[in-house]
Amino acid sequence: MAFARDVKRELATIVPSAEHCRRAQLSGLLFGAGVFEIGAGGHYGVRLSVALPALARHALALLKPLEVDAVVRTVESAPVGLRYEILLGDEGRDLQALNELGVLSDGLSVQMTVPRRLVERRCCLIAFLRGLFLGCGSVSAPGAAVHLEFTVEDAGFAAQVRRLLERLDLRFSLTTRDRNTACYTKRGQTAADLLAVLGAHDARLRWEEHAVLGTVRESANRLANCDAANAGRAAVAGERQAAAVRRLMSSATWASLPASIRAAGELRLDFPYLSLQELSEVTEPPLSRSALNRRLRRLMDLAGPRDD
Repeated sequence: MAFARDVKRELATIVPSAEHCRRAQLSGLLFGAGVFEIGAGGHYGVRLSVALPALARHALALLKPLEVDAVVRTVESAPVGLRYEILLGDEGRDLQALNELGVLSDGLSVQMTVPRRLVERRCCLIAFLRGLFLGCGSVSAPGAAVHLEFTVEDAGFAAQVRRLLERLDLRFSLTTRDRNTACYTKRGQTAADLLAVLGAHDARLRWEEHAVLGTVRESANRLANCDAANAGRAAVAGERQAAAVRRLMSSATWASLPASIRAAGELRLDFPYLSLQELSEVTEPPLSRSALNRRLRRLMDLAGPRDD
């Protein structure tokens, strides 16, 4: 979760310069972290609840131009701990602002639908998704199993979010749980691309650095395992060849062999642990790997199979 918090802190520093993008980002944040409450007398409010003080400051910065009567408070409860809440009511400018942000319909009823008019532009679409991620997004740390998701309560809204992501060529899946629906990806490249699109460039670099290190580590491990396996096979082959030479030396056949063949066998006895290539490099005079291999194979054929 530390990485996810770092991502949100980075995204919270982005306040779009254009008013339409600021409204789209605030709308996404309200849909991601807003709680809609109905009180006595038919009154209702919107409670924006976040865990990071940076997100609370970010929300207030986005709300300020709307001139709403926002109330800020801190609440601590188990098991979530300390949270920061921003409260909006159902009177005056608050109502108008919530309608402009797509949280309330023109009939002033709560709606769980992506406000189409706020996400027509690509820049506003990205801003909306940025706000939504700040409110309900999560991402696994680099090196862990890849999982990035938007967690929302309404399945229909989750499907709309997936379609928004598809407009950016980002393919996400949906899964329904007991209390919510997740729009998620487990593909590393998709998660990294979304971080970049939203503006979390430092987090994206951390992701890429770990991916590169992981690739290098995997490659090194493969090479090391390959080298170890090759060394093991060379040692087994060398010992078989040395055993064949010892059997020949104890027979009458050894004395009748050409000097070059006997020299190859004696060299293998002296260096049973060397690979064929390494053994060819210590021959005097120099001998190619293939030539040495032919001589050792002849010794193996002449010695025949071991008695055991």
